[in-house]
Formats: sequence, C-alpha cells, structure tokens
Amino acid sequence: MNVRPNLVGGYTILERLGRGGLSGVFRALRDADGLEVALKITSLADLDPEFRPQERFEREAELLGRLSHPALPKFHDWGVTLDGYGWLAMELVRGAPLSQFALRPAWELIPILIPIAESLAAVARGGIVHRDVAPDNVLVAMEEGRFAPKLIDFGVAKDLFASAAAGGLTQHGAFLGKLSYAPPEQLLGLPKGQTLDFRADVYSFGLTVWELLAGRPAVAATTLPEIVNAHLTRSWPRLDLPPARGGPAPKLLALVERMTARRREDRPSSWEEIVAALWQALDEVRPVHRELEQKQAELAPFDHVPPAEPRRNGAGADAPFPEAAAPPAGAPGGDAPALAPAARLLTRELLLGRVVLIFGIAALAAALAFALHVVVSAPEPETEAGGLAPATDARGGRPASAAGTPAAAGRLLVALVPGGVLEEVVDEAGRRVAGPRPLPASLPLPPGAYRARLAHPESGCALTVTFDVRPGGTTRVLESCLDGE
Repeated sequence: MNVRPNLVGGYTILERLGRGGLSGVFRALRDADGLEVALKITSLADLDPEFRPQERFEREAELLGRLSHPALPKFHDWGVTLDGYGWLAMELVRGAPLSQFALRPAWELIPILIPIAESLAAVARGGIVHRDVAPDNVLVAMEEGRFAPKLIDFGVAKDLFASAAAGGLTQHGAFLGKLSYAPPEQLLGLPKGQTLDFRADVYSFGLTVWELLAGRPAVAATTLPEIVNAHLTRSWPRLDLPPARGGPAPKLLALVERMTARRREDRPSSWEEIVAALWQALDEVRPVHRELEQKQAELAPFDHVPPAEPRRNGAGADAPFPEAAAPPAGAPGGDAPALAPAARLLTRELLLGRVVLIFGIAALAAALAFALHVVVSAPEPETEAGGLAPATDARGGRPASAAGTPAAAGRLLVALVPGGVLEEVVDEAGRRVAGPRPLPASLPLPPGAYRARLAHPESGCALTVTFDVRPGGTTRVLESCLDGE
C-alpha cells in the first residue's frame, strides 16, 4: 500500500507503524491541534467484494465509537476517502505486544490481565464479541510508572445487536480471527438459532493467559485439521507454575482450565467472575509469605539469645560490659559492680521487644488466612426483555431506564475462608438489601454506596466494610480481620 502524507484530509501521515494484508497503521498528526494519533488505513477497493469491505469497515468504526474503557484505545474519528481508502483515527499507544511479557512472574502478569478482562467485560456489555483476542492484539504501555494494557484490533468483531436485526457480515464457511486462539464453536459453527457470545472471547483470553504462563502457545499445530483437532481434544498439557514465578498457584491454574473448557457452558459465567478470580489469584501468587519468612529468618537469632560471654576486666572481676572509667573517690555510684543490674535490665527489655515483634509477625501471618476480598463489578445495562443494551441518557451518561424501572444492577462478589457468613448488606439510607447467607456470595445490587457486615464464627472474625457499586470497572476492598468484634 502506497500512502502519501496527505492521503487523509485533516491529518498528516508521518511514518508507518505496522502492516497486514491490505491494511496499515501509521503515526499521524491531526492538523487542527497537532494531536498525535494512530491511523489505520484499509484499501477497501482492493478487497474481495463478497467480503463486503465497506460495510464491514463502517461496522468496525461504529463499534469502536460505542466503546469506552481505560484499557481500550480512545476512538477519535473515521471516514472513507474518494479513492476508496477507509481510515480510523485512534489513540496512539506506544507499547510492546503482550506476548513479550511471557514467563514473567505471575504477580507481574495478573495486574496486566485484570484491566484486559475488565475491558472485555465492557465489550460484552456493549453487545460485542471481539473474536480475535490474542497476545499480539494487546499492547502494553507505561503510564505513571505502571503497565497499562490496551486491547486493539476490532476488525473482525461481531455486533450481536446488529446481527439479530439485519444479519451478520460473515459468509457461511468463512472464518475470522486467529485459528490458534479460536474456540471450538467458532471453528465448527453453532446449531441453527445459536450465536457466538462473550464466552468465545473467554476461551481466547484463557489461551492467552496459558501462553504467558507457559512461555509458548497452547496450540502449536500448523495445518487446519491439526489446529481444529488440538482445540477439540485439548492437546495442550496442564500448566505447572514454578515457585520462582508464583507457583503452584492452584486458583490461577484452575481459572485457566475453566476458561479454556471445550464446552462453553463449562466456562466462567461472566467477565466479572473472571475479574474476581484474578484478584484472588493475585493474593495467591504475591510473595507476601516469602517476605514474612525472610523477616522471621532475620529475627530468628534473637529468639534464643545465648548468654553473653563474660569479659575479664582489669581488676579480675567478671562483668558483662567493658570496664568503665572509675568515678572520683566518694562519688555516688563509685562501685563498678552496680552497673550490672542496669545492663541486665536493658538486655531483658531488648529481648522482650524482639519477642513482641516476632509474635506480631506471626499474628500478621495468621491474619492473612482471614483476608476478605470484596469485588464490586460495573453495572450491566439491561433491556426490558432482559437482554443487554447500550442505551444511555441524553447526556451520554449512565444507562437510561424507564420510569419506575430499577437502575441497572451491578454484582457484589464476596469471598471469605470457608464457613464465613454475610450477615447483612445495607444501603446508604440504612435499608437492609440482603440478609444472612453463606460465603462466597454473589448479589445483584443497583449503583450506590453500601455497608456489609461479615463474620466467620469459627475464628471469631467479624468486620464491617463499605463499598460503592459504580460503572467503569471493578472496585476491590481487601480487609484483614485481626480481632473479632
């Protein structure tokens, strides 16, 4: 594709960033304000007309304009030039492909994976299936000293709302996406009357996580029959995460197994469930226990302090400290042995302080067993028929609802050690909205502020936490119950 600097009106193209087939991505400046953008340019006239290139391109632009999430590139503008080039102007992401983060410690990978899962939750709420989730379709940039992932390339995304009314764009027998990450239902098709849903992206995301943890793709076959057979038979081995990278991490590995289940009914039932599981996995792999072991090892020599070997002073008497200068004759405290009781008292106080510190660390380690995880998901808009809908109010804010219809509900996911009880949840007006139930629990809650009381009768752990249900991501509260109330 030969692209001149002024191909797209209002933008000046500076350099090519990448290419693929009849498309290319370029760094450009917006003439009006000098904003640096990424321009994706596709030669629509050179594509197979049966592929319906312009209609598909316009669909991609419409989908991008519908979505908004911190882990998705900002969408600025789009258009089609007179000579048949379609262009999309998006946020320029300066980052490395997620595939380059393979084999990093799990406690570094999970904070990158959580925003990706949250962005896919936003995609699902918008009635969209990405259909091309893969390590190279996530760019990881640095923002304020932290890794900030961005999910890109919605060129083969499926609009569930549009397909229900006007039919999809994919021709029978055609395949869109990367074969090595595609779920079985995308490869083989679904029975008449069924369609792909968010669980297809869950499967691809699961294989992406598998590859990051294992350091190689789960499906390494090259021919189509071999690739399809690999997905149908789950030919890849079970993951084994070494301790040096956060292993054995059974919760994390179990999540990956569920996400890559052959039957979509066996996969997690929502992206919010996956986000909550990733937060729990982060606590599982974070090397807190190693830090505690290190501190305990540093303090171990003081746990059994050997008696100080007596030193022989000049007068031939035993003394715990070197001989001090003799005070003048007749001065108070002129007798040197009087220093010994004070020295013994000081030694006892130092030992007592160290013992208290050791017991404090032990108490902290025990308290970690009663860590409480509260993950509050973003509200999910619903239509009157119960389906997802992207409706917003006139100001483009929160999803609109008919008069008398309750606001869109979020989900409260609470996990405590087995035997825990959610005693009650009250709203900001003090009204009780949920009664006693065993933990873990999942509650549908409208947006707002809440207070929950949780208890663990066996340990005497009882605490009250406050949280907000709000759109735009998940809110996590991590508490530790040190003393029962």
